[in-house]
Amino acid sequence: MIDLRQEAFNSISRVLAITRYDIEQRQLLNEYGLNIHGENYFRDVFNFVYEKKYDNDNFNSQNSACIDLVDNNERLALQITTTRTKEKIDNTFKALNLAKYKDYSIRIFYLLDKSKPNKETIEEYKKDFNVDLNDCLFDYTDLIKKIADLETPKLIELDNKYFKNKTEKYTDEIVLNLVFKHLIKNHSNKNPNYDDDFGTIDTNEKIKLNNINSRRENEINKSLDYISLVNDDNDLLSDLRKLVVDNLYKEVLIELLLSKESKKALENKTLIELNDLCNNHNIDFNKVISNLHSILEGKISVQDFNSMSIIWIIISFFFEICDIGLKK
Repeated sequence: MIDLRQEAFNSISRVLAITRYDIEQRQLLNEYGLNIHGENYFRDVFNFVYEKKYDNDNFNSQNSACIDLVDNNERLALQITTTRTKEKIDNTFKALNLAKYKDYSIRIFYLLDKSKPNKETIEEYKKDFNVDLNDCLFDYTDLIKKIADLETPKLIELDNKYFKNKTEKYTDEIVLNLVFKHLIKNHSNKNPNYDDDFGTIDTNEKIKLNNINSRRENEINKSLDYISLVNDDNDLLSDLRKLVVDNLYKEVLIELLLSKESKKALENKTLIELNDLCNNHNIDFNKVISNLHSILEGKISVQDFNSMSIIWIIISFFFEICDIGLKK
């Protein structure tokens, strides 16, 4: 039963994360179809998880700018949005001025990350509405905590009803693409640093050269089977390289070298020079890869999908083309 619970929870977590990444990318293209369909999907999920009786109020009135879902039994009004501005919060709470929402409680669910109001705004809402605004705003992190607290039979039922079959439209290739785009979304592409020569050697030789242990060798080799799924969009891969190699990997090398070299001596080193220093100081590249994996783990919600491990695919891709690790 524990295995079934973990399988169900992982399934739910993946779907919530992939949906967020999909909405995020579509919104960049001003395509809001998923946002609209999300109202009814999350209505059903909320009703199941929180044991409410939300209805989609947009079917019954023209007030959609204020409120999306209502539970008239418990007098709850809910807005579903991706907009994190104070203006959006203000407009939602204006619903309390309407007779139909008199004495209702307002909640806002963010399809992406929730708003983080400042101290002044929190005090304003305490004064004007007698509410703690932080208790009124929630997102997937709050939802997943509530789901994790469900009893096992109910958690499994939730997965079967609303999540288990939702990944069918997301192929492995689409998921990889969404994760890549999410990774680079907030990364600055200014001053790209192409200081490597993109030389390559056989992957097995490189594994030996870097003294990669058997566990990580196995992960790399398994992930190489998925390299063909990596989108050959040159701009996307270029931006991904700037983040993973020029930024994160370089930071890992510098951090591990600080016990051997001064920070000042490392500041202007190229990747080739940093790799050489790691070799000279016998830095364990298993540690390098482990640290890089941990950093990526903190940046990606969808860490595995079907049988593929997305973080290992990213690492293996750049390892294979010699952007990561020693090559001579």
